[in-house]
Amino acid sequence: MSSLQRNIITGHNMKIIITESKREKAAINWLNKNYGDLEPYKTKKYPGHIFYRQGKEIIFYYNKKDGYVFVNYKEIWSFFESFFGMEYEQIQDLTKVWVEESYNLRVTTTFPTVDCPKM
Repeated sequence: MSSLQRNIITGHNMKIIITESKREKAAINWLNKNYGDLEPYKTKKYPGHIFYRQGKEIIFYYNKKDGYVFVNYKEIWSFFESFFGMEYEQIQDLTKVWVEESYNLRVTTTFPTVDCPKM
């Protein structure tokens, strides 16, 4: 019996899966609590984009043509790196699902950005 088979049988892999699931659920809850009611904003200066903001701070913006979402690094992305210990791809997957479910957008992928336009 391989060590992977032993880990599955003894539940070691299950523990990791549960931990990942709980972490992702906690991260989604954090996003909903802190950024679940963002105001969509459109401007003639960027006609192909929808900006989602909290006050005057852009939290993320959506490119309607390609489905790309640019997530504010300072507000969200860096928090997931430092507090939740998430890797780039984990944050990308999590933010994609959250934006699609919370804001009903068709998202291709997400990227961190430090250059959110000023509104």
